[in-house]
Amino acid sequence: MSRHYFDTFHKGFSVTVLLGWDRPMNYFFLVIEKPTELIDDTMKVESDDFLYSNLHESDPFNHDLDYYREVLRHFQILVPESLFIEVQHDAERNVGNRVVKHQADGSFTEREL
Repeated sequence: MSRHYFDTFHKGFSVTVLLGWDRPMNYFFLVIEKPTELIDDTMKVESDDFLYSNLHESDPFNHDLDYYREVLRHFQILVPESLFIEVQHDAERNVGNRVVKHQADGSFTEREL
């Protein structure tokens, strides 16, 4: 699977957004890691590790990138467009085993596996 990371803030706390393409399962995924300080009633899921995970959805595998844009808007988390562009490219090329770190200015670096 491809994994695209972006470190940002939510409600003043550091969070990591992970967006990617799962090649074997043929679906996009989104995970927003959360610090324990963010437990409140605006969360979609009660989880010790995640502010959001597509795996907690009633239909976790059939969402497009626009759906995940809305999820991020719900949490008022801004990510660079490069995140969506590169994940879409991964899906089009059916890429696996790609790890990318994105910066707020749209630049990104790939980690060697």
